[in-house]
Amino acid sequence: MALVLASIVGGLEIWTRQPVGSPVPDLDLPAGLQTLVLVIHGSADADNPLLAEIVTGLATRYRDVPGAAVRYVRWAPESDERLRAAATARAVGRQLGATLAGIGSLRELHLVAHSSGAFMPDAICAAYRQGSARPARIAMTLLDPFQIRGFVDWTYGAREHGGCADFALAVINTDDPAPATNRPLANAFNLDVTTHPGRATFDRNGHYWPLQYYRDYLLERQPEIALWTYADHPEGALQSAPGDQP
Repeated sequence: MALVLASIVGGLEIWTRQPVGSPVPDLDLPAGLQTLVLVIHGSADADNPLLAEIVTGLATRYRDVPGAAVRYVRWAPESDERLRAAATARAVGRQLGATLAGIGSLRELHLVAHSSGAFMPDAICAAYRQGSARPARIAMTLLDPFQIRGFVDWTYGAREHGGCADFALAVINTDDPAPATNRPLANAFNLDVTTHPGRATFDRNGHYWPLQYYRDYLLERQPEIALWTYADHPEGALQSAPGDQP
């Protein structure tokens, strides 16, 4: 029985680490691009209206920033197979990073990702840094990041997410039902929004509360957040957000 169980677990581990595919979304980027903001959805969540509002809000916020563009990374339907979404996000990220490495004018890359989409920024970052002769500054904002890689490594994200960035912010809540999203990240400044008063009127699954919080309280500050450093917002630190902003 133990051998059978081990075989099943091993098979699932191998299967869940295989991407469904690695499509390269067409971002239609302008010439002379200096600042790029990418918003990345989670598994089976490409049409979430909150994400659409975030993209629209960021586009407005960056409208007057010279050489800036905001784009939505739509990796559905490949994203929709939840057990393999992390592997798929990594595969898509590697493709995107290699593509972005060819943009010599890029100076800032801001990556905003939710849930399983949080596996994409580090893959983008690693491939981009490997291929770019003059890498841009890279900042990540990870919203309730999913942390399971494969089938058995439930703390991968807590150890690894954000590790490639110049600065990473993780916005988490610690009591939602989504598995492996409640731990702070070792390689990010962590903002715990679990008890923020605004949640009292939020009637969706708590896994989406960090998205709402970001839209309502952080979106306008994204250009500033992208320039934060660990000197002021320490790596691995956890700060609660009961009402005040970080």
